[in-house]
Amino acid sequence: MGESVEKHGDKFATRGPPGKHGHLQALAAKPPASHYPGQGSQVASVFLSYSREDVAKAQVVAAALERHGHKVWWDRQLHGGSRFSKEIEQALKGADAVVVLWSRSSIESAWVQDEAAEGRDSGRLVPLLIDDSKPPLGFRQFQTIDLSGWKGRPGGAIKAVHEAILAKGGQTAPAAAEPRAATAAIRNRRPVALAAIAIVAILMAGLAYWLVAASGGAEPTPLRLQLGEFKALSREVPEAAPETLREELLAALATDSVIVATTADAPSSSSPGYALSATVRNSGDELLFTIHVTNPESGAALWSETLARPAAIAEIAPRQAAVGVSQVLRCGLGGAARYGKPMPDETLSVYLSFCEEYWSDTMGKPGNATRALDLARRVVALAPDFSRGWSGLGQVAIWSSREGRLTNVEGLRSEARKAAERAIDLDGENSQAYEVLAILEPPFAFAEREKLHLKSVTVRPGDCGCEYVGYGAFLSRVGRNAEAVDAFKRAHDMIPLSADVNAGWADALFVAGRADEAQHAVDTLLELWPDNPDLRESLIRSAFWTRRYDEALRLLDDPRTAVTSSERESLRLAFRALKGGGAAARTAAARALVEAAKSGEGGSLPIVALGALGANAEALAVASAQIRRDGPRGLPVLFQPPLAAARHLPQFADLAQRHGLVSYWKGSGKRPDFCKEKGAPALCGKL
Repeated sequence: MGESVEKHGDKFATRGPPGKHGHLQALAAKPPASHYPGQGSQVASVFLSYSREDVAKAQVVAAALERHGHKVWWDRQLHGGSRFSKEIEQALKGADAVVVLWSRSSIESAWVQDEAAEGRDSGRLVPLLIDDSKPPLGFRQFQTIDLSGWKGRPGGAIKAVHEAILAKGGQTAPAAAEPRAATAAIRNRRPVALAAIAIVAILMAGLAYWLVAASGGAEPTPLRLQLGEFKALSREVPEAAPETLREELLAALATDSVIVATTADAPSSSSPGYALSATVRNSGDELLFTIHVTNPESGAALWSETLARPAAIAEIAPRQAAVGVSQVLRCGLGGAARYGKPMPDETLSVYLSFCEEYWSDTMGKPGNATRALDLARRVVALAPDFSRGWSGLGQVAIWSSREGRLTNVEGLRSEARKAAERAIDLDGENSQAYEVLAILEPPFAFAEREKLHLKSVTVRPGDCGCEYVGYGAFLSRVGRNAEAVDAFKRAHDMIPLSADVNAGWADALFVAGRADEAQHAVDTLLELWPDNPDLRESLIRSAFWTRRYDEALRLLDDPRTAVTSSERESLRLAFRALKGGGAAARTAAARALVEAAKSGEGGSLPIVALGALGANAEALAVASAQIRRDGPRGLPVLFQPPLAAARHLPQFADLAQRHGLVSYWKGSGKRPDFCKEKGAPALCGKL
């Protein structure tokens, strides 16, 4: 995975054909909290148990606990909202705390009672009340935290939940120190002095409030989206298609921290913020999914779009459509929720159109950088105080600067920087803006880039998920792949439907030697996106060390696998030589790979193949040419398993020195993974 040459900054590493995102089941396994960048030890893994009727409340609770740094598992992360006993049991047993939402519905649920009993019997139960009901018999002796009047705001009741969770793991929340000395001194002063101090305190508190409000530091209020009518308009439409689309959208939006998605029949005491309806119809050999987002209060139509999917894949087409729609909604409505005040319909409509263009690949159509830039400029003109609008402008300005048809590259990069800085002025916790600034740093300025990536993932944990992809891509470029796995996993937990995220995660797992986990992620994703180019390339590349040669050869024989014709044939030769060819076959394959790489159009596959064949000097020569052409995007190949022997050559040390890796490793004290292995290269002794 590397920095995109078209858009999304470091959020997506490569950009293939439209419509390549899929739905992966969220895995229950979780790395230790300290593995997550920017998070300290005051976090826990939480299993959230609730009744289906309380999904809206569960989503708000999950989002609030995520903002406290906890890793929350709840079954809306499973495919289509279905319950899979094995995964639920695994998550339940592995959690540090079992948080149960007691309500009129959940006290009647056998599932919830079983999960609560597991938490009770293991000493991990944290019970919460979300209405005026009482816990069932067997659970009333436990102190229960009352969230019935909680409106989703930080502090208060949710802080008590956070502290109770920490207590289950033997931790305590850090407390502010009592200003005892200052208090004693104040008691001895005259009333006038006390009054003056009180006035100053009030003024300072007011100033602090306005500073926080101006910076966007307050927690966003969750925004409600009600999913209304989903219906078929053609007889040829599969009966289950509309309901599948609805269920997949609910599952996709369940991981968003600020959008509360509900169905029209879900009980609620408040009116919906926005509403979504959809139709499905047949048109020749395609299924057409038409989506409408409206504001029920004003009656305004905010966004409408039709997505086409082949009728031949009717079983998975609704799931694919849900991916594109959910990405646009996460961008548009998620941004509106963070605005801090109601967003005018006109502004939100333009912003949703911007999000549609920015996420065009998930919508099944090619992206238009010029239109995206124009829409972003309109957004900030309509709402000059909208931080997300400015960071979006920064992202698409970078995208536009890379299109190649435009000559004012420096002007666009300058616009991107000013937009990101303006976004941070408005909201110091805007993770997207810090990611834009990271990308604008000189290509090989690793220390400077890492500071900004770390800022991006720590200012507001759980902000988007895409910021972890940028950091994961950075880590893979500097040889810290074990940490890259954790970053991509964090992104996956927050954006489980993204094929790009999962491709990066699987690739990092392969490189880290965790092939079984990687293969599970790949197999699950390919069920939905069998043509995903990133995953196909990852499977071919990893075959050079997993030795799944026959599978790689089958992929190379498939014309849907996106490699050049010269690469295809030279890679076939390499796999056949590795399967059983002699020295002559290996030499011939290496020669063909070097020739294929001379076209300057290929990726990392020939380099990895050369390393696997033992042609180490040739592998480094081709890698050097690729890095000159592609910049830091060409670096991850240097740290893949087949180049282990090549890393002992002087040419590798020279390459690392020339591109700033050695100075970064020395200056940061963060050595690459290969320096932790037995028989590490001599270079490691100098770091």
